[in-house]
Amino acid sequence: MEFWDILVYAAWSASAIMLVWMVVDAFMISSQYDEEYLMSSREGGEDDVVHGTHLEEGNV
Repeated sequence: MEFWDILVYAAWSASAIMLVWMVVDAFMISSQYDEEYLMSSREGGEDDVVHGTHLEEGNV
């Protein structure tokens, strides 16, 4: 095999690993946060949010 053939296989392998990583991460994130929180465009003020659920004051 030539150098470029090995490089092509390495690039495809790296892209496959990244694809698996992104899919696993997407499932992990979607299981930790609710869809409403993920789709919101609210920025900042995330101190009162634990895994996508807003904590009510006094109920810690």
